[in-house]
Formats: sequence, C-alpha cells, structure tokens
Amino acid sequence: MKSLYDEGTINALVQLKNDVQTLAGDAAMVDRGVVDEWTSAINTRLLPRLMPDFPLVAAICGGGSAGKSTLFNTLAGETVSPTGGRAGINRRMLIALGSAHRDVSGVAEAIFDPFQCSPRSLEQPDDLTTPGDPLLFYSDSLAPGLALVDTPDFDTGAKGDYQNRDMAERALSAADVLIYIFTNANYNNRDNTDFIARMLTSVGTRTCFLVYRVDPAFSDSEVNEHAGTVARHLYGNGAGEHVLGVYRALEDNRVAAGQMPATLIPVSEHGTGLLDALKRMDPRQVRGELHQSIFGAVIEQAEGFLKATGDACRHQDLYLKALQTVQQSCVQDAVGHLPMDAVVRRFAELWQATDPKHIKFMRKTGKVVGSPVQLMMRLANWVDGKKQKGKMPAAGDLAAAMETDFVRSAGRLRKAAVDPALTIRLPVSDPVMVDLKELARQLDGRTGVSEKTADAGATELCIPLPAGFARAQQTLKESDWQALVDDMLGKKDVVLSLTKDLENELKRLVADQRSRMTATDQIRQTFSAMLNVIPATAAVTYVLHTGDPVGATGISVKLSGIFGLNDLFALVAIPATEGMKKADLKQLQGLLGPVARAWLVHKLKAIEALFETDITGPMLTAGKATMDSAEERMASMQNQLSHLKRVLEERS
Repeated sequence: MKSLYDEGTINALVQLKNDVQTLAGDAAMVDRGVVDEWTSAINTRLLPRLMPDFPLVAAICGGGSAGKSTLFNTLAGETVSPTGGRAGINRRMLIALGSAHRDVSGVAEAIFDPFQCSPRSLEQPDDLTTPGDPLLFYSDSLAPGLALVDTPDFDTGAKGDYQNRDMAERALSAADVLIYIFTNANYNNRDNTDFIARMLTSVGTRTCFLVYRVDPAFSDSEVNEHAGTVARHLYGNGAGEHVLGVYRALEDNRVAAGQMPATLIPVSEHGTGLLDALKRMDPRQVRGELHQSIFGAVIEQAEGFLKATGDACRHQDLYLKALQTVQQSCVQDAVGHLPMDAVVRRFAELWQATDPKHIKFMRKTGKVVGSPVQLMMRLANWVDGKKQKGKMPAAGDLAAAMETDFVRSAGRLRKAAVDPALTIRLPVSDPVMVDLKELARQLDGRTGVSEKTADAGATELCIPLPAGFARAQQTLKESDWQALVDDMLGKKDVVLSLTKDLENELKRLVADQRSRMTATDQIRQTFSAMLNVIPATAAVTYVLHTGDPVGATGISVKLSGIFGLNDLFALVAIPATEGMKKADLKQLQGLLGPVARAWLVHKLKAIEALFETDITGPMLTAGKATMDSAEERMASMQNQLSHLKRVLEERS
C-alpha cells in the first residue's frame, strides 16, 4: 500500500493539530478533553511512526493473573518481567526492543513519547513492582522489527477505581497491534473487553491476536467459541476482519511459577506460531492500514471540531451583539439629564464671530435691525422669571439627577455583564432583535440559548456566557465596583466638556447655517436674535427609546446611525417654546436641532467609551479577539482538511 504521507501531508496534519489545540485553549471553542485524546492519537500513533524501520509495537494486555508477563518473557526470549500467582505484581510497563535498535537514534524516544518520559533501562526486575515511568529492555533474542510492551493489570481495583488503568490506556493507545490474553474466568467480562475495545477502535481500528490461557481439557471448538465471544465484544460484526489469530496457552504450574516459558498453540489448523506471525507482519503495511483508519477518524473528528467552532463563534457573536445592545441602552439612559447651555453658548460665540461687519457695529450700538422682537420678548420674559411655569431646575438639582442617571445606568450594565446569562428584551420587530433571533436560530439550542415571548409584542432572549468570556468576566466580578464608579464620576467633567472634535463640528454647523441663509435672513439676522436668549433657556435632554415625541414641549432631535440600526429621538426641553408660533418654533428647531444633535452624538459616544473602559471593555475585547482568532483558525482548518481528504481519497 502506498504511504499516506508525504511532507506536504505531514505539514497539513501538524497545522491542523495546532489549529485545533489553539481553539481548545483559552478560547474554549471545542472540548479540551476530546481534543487532547485526538491530539494524542496524532502524536503517538501517526507522526512518530513515520520513521524509517520503525518497529512494529505489540502491546500485551489482559486482566490480573492472566499471564501477561509470562507471555512477554516467552516472546522476548528472556525472563525479565516478574511473574507469580498474585494479581497486580507489576506496577509499571516494560518495553523490549531488539538489540539492533540500541544504537539507532530516535526509535526508543519515539516509543516512549506517549508516556511523556525519556527511555530508562531496566536495572533489576524488582524495579517493575513499584509504580513509575516505563522501563526499557534490549533483548538479544527479539526480532529487530518488533517492540514488545508488557502492560500492568488494567482491572486491579474495584468499583471503577483501577490503579493501573491510566498507564495501561496510554500503552495500548500507542500500540500498532494488541495481544489480548484472557482466561476462562474473565473471557466474558464486559468491563475488561469494553476497555480494550475502546483502545482498539477509539481513533482508528487496530488488529489483535487473542491468547486464551485454558486447561488442556478444553476442546478447540470450546476455545474458538469463547474466543469468538471476546472478539464480538471487541469488534462487533467486524471481528473476523480484525482478529488475526487465536492461540491457546496451556495451564501449567511450572509456567505460572516462571520455571518454563508458555506453550502457545494456534487453534487454527493452518495457523503459525504467535512469534512467527508477529515477525511476518510488515510494520509499514500494518501502519499503512492503521494510518488510513486513524487518518479517516482524525479527519472526521476534525470536521466535528470545525462545526463546534462555528457554533461557538455564532454563540460569541450573539452574546457580543446582545451585550453591545444592552450597553447602548444603558448609555442612552445615562443622558437622561444633560445640560446644553455650554454648547449653545459656544455656538452663539462662533456664530457672532462670523457676523458681517455692519452687524457687529450695530450690535455694539444696540441697534440690531429686524430682530424678531415678539419671540425675544417671550423668551426674555421667561428668563427674567416673569413666567414661572416650566421653570428650569437649578444647576445643583440637574447635576444630582445626571449623576443618578449615570450611576444607575452603569450599575445596570455591570449586572448584565457579570450575570451567568445575558437577558435582552426588545420588540419582536426591532431590527436588532431580528438579527439576534436569526443567530439564535442557527444555533438551534446547541449552546443553551433560549427564547420566549415577553409582554406586548416583545421577545426575550437568554444567552449563556460563552466560555471565551469567562476570564474577562471573572476579572470584572473581582474588581472594586465602588472604585470604578468613583473613577467614572471623576471623569464626568471630561465627558461634558467641549472637545476639539465638537468645536470643529460647531464651526462646520455655523458655516452650513450661514450658507443656507436667505437674503432676508441676512438682513434681519433672526438667528442672532434667537442666540441672544437661547443659552439661558437650553434645558434638559431626554433620549427617548420609542420614537419621535410628538406633542412634547421642546424640540425633537433625530439621531441616526449612532448605535447601529435604530434611530434615537431626543427631546431638548425649552419651556419658553410654550405658545410659540409654529413658524418661530420651526425656525428655532432649525437653529438648535443641529447643535443638539452634534452635542448628543459626541456625549453618547464619550459615555460609551467610558463604560467600555471601566465595565465591558475587557469582555468585548476578549470576545472580538477570540472570534478573530477562531475565524483565522477555521479558515486554516478548512484548507488543511481539504488537502487531507483529497489525499485520503487518492489512496483509498
């Protein structure tokens, strides 16, 4: 059979392994335990065995007192492994290699690699009776193309607590072929055969020899019947294809005492001796067939990892978008009380700085021609306090209300971020909810996302925290919340300040307003008249969630494209607008609306940046980083899988 592997295929396999290991790391996109087993199969049963002249690794396995060590000594041609009638004598593995491999670099190291230790020679047989790493023995009698592994009892213990099973499992998973020795007492023991079956078939399917240690009085038909039971337990319907031979080892007290080697008799009339059968096996062919089986299983599992990663990415994307939506809602709530007089005053200064010379002269003399006197009087009367209805709150009250809004919104955002699951409720027709529901539908419940109908046409999604966010969330949980609140409140003035970007935006608005003034406007300077009194009347800003506040007292400002798909509507409350003529109100809205819009856009973004810095930033950053990395790894996995599947098809 032609080898599956050339350099390009090996490189693709290594890259695929690295991609999957990365996804199973901190990103936790796939199950770490399953990936470790899959990786171990690649590291121990594929890559090392590509070395030239690498021997066939045959592992002898079986239950307690089955005769494993006796069989090992018989096949190795020397008595090196302690034997006796008591189960569990040997507590570590012994690996025998032909002496020809003593000076061949890399062979022993590759065989010991699955056990994560370096080869160490056996000094004396008693070393095997104490737990520890595997030991190495070079045998002058063992064929060069064969390596034998004597494994500890895998059934010593009780109630699922088997003291040697982990060690035996590593030995069996790294073997090319298994020699399973059993007795009349345990041939039908499903716990034993289920364990061996998993070793034979978990990643790729390997062949085995069956050795039945039995009384000479048993007929060959009885031996075959019992061996057939074992074979079916191991392979199911594929037993005939994968069991290479059945042998009987005769019961003899001298053999059990280590005084003479075991006598192995093939049950089949035309069968050869077990040692001869092992010597005749071509390691390259055995591993070629095994490699193809393992290769197919590795690809199949990797495709499962790819699908799981896709689900994990969709889960993270859903959580990210939901968290950002909650954050946007909290940012909107945080500007429930926001003074605007500073920005309007600055706009007035910039406007008046661009007045024509004759207007500046008339302003100095107090003769601004054509001002809308009635509007100015109504506003001026309100400012002077002659009209008490709709009086603005005091500066201290406004500051306290703004601080309350800010702290409440920040606390709501933090609670959402540290909860085990993120709950978001929006109208069923909301574009954001439509997008979130589509992502949830693609997951089809695989990651625990749930949906239910809430009140009055709303949908509620409950999204469990993805594993990739756990570390960042834990950091947020452990942070000093009061210190974070104090830090954010300490930056409040920075949030409310007139930034350079906002200054440039106001200058642009002034230029835009000037360019759209009619000739009459330029003569009457209506805007200048309004600007003389508006700074004192600019009130509180309310950001609304449900739509345009029709009929409300004040100026409605539409904010588009701030937080994605939804438009926001803000109400700039100016009590002096009560009773104002529609034409005057429209003119006032045309003047103040763009200024309010620029102010709110800058402040919403500033508060969002502040919330991300002190609350959600690490989680959002971690989520985006793991998704970007996962997408890169998924693309790489897809490329490697395409190459490996093509190779497998060509050589099948």
